[in-house]
Amino acid sequence: MFSSNYTNRLFGRTRGRSKKKINLKNYYEKVDKYKFQNFNKNSEYILDVGTGYGETSIFLAKQFSDKVVISCEKYIDGNIILLKNIETNNINNILLHNGNVYNVLDITNKKYFRLVWIFFPDPWPKNRHAKRRLITSEFLIKLHKILKNNGEIYIATDSIIYVRFILNSLYKCKDYFLWVNQSKINLSIKDYFDIETKYYKKAINSQRKPSLFILRKL
Repeated sequence: MFSSNYTNRLFGRTRGRSKKKINLKNYYEKVDKYKFQNFNKNSEYILDVGTGYGETSIFLAKQFSDKVVISCEKYIDGNIILLKNIETNNINNILLHNGNVYNVLDITNKKYFRLVWIFFPDPWPKNRHAKRRLITSEFLIKLHKILKNNGEIYIATDSIIYVRFILNSLYKCKDYFLWVNQSKINLSIKDYFDIETKYYKKAINSQRKPSLFILRKL
């Protein structure tokens, strides 16, 4: 069903640095049980992009039990933890896409999503890697097309370089979104959500303050 596109190539690791062996056959069998395949016109969706260890997907699934959360993540180690937590918490409204978010976005032009979360995307801080960054004006406009009216995007990052990049991207598509929390001095995640992901804790421990952007579709 999904097609690959080099332009939208997904970068980054699929495994952690741990030497721990995993049974990939069992892993993919379990992924298939929760695999996103297509949209149901009777459902409303939340898109969770780059879910890492799955904390955000679990949080969203509990907060919005009437919505279907599509968790997009190619990081196998993180998905294993997410799958374990899905079963431990008896959650039945998470679907997993073990790959590129563009695969999900490219199969529809209908407004299925009420909410999009993108927490701590890889900042690719080196200039030569800037083209690998996910949050571009083109990507935001693509999300605009599949968001419902007044749908929102939440973006969190602890990278100053990425904050500047996001601001530039927002300016280029300022006619598409309202920056809801622009006037607030404090953009901290904890002002809005009681959630601490592994990457949030890592940022705090490194004395970096994560910033949160809230965008609403115009």
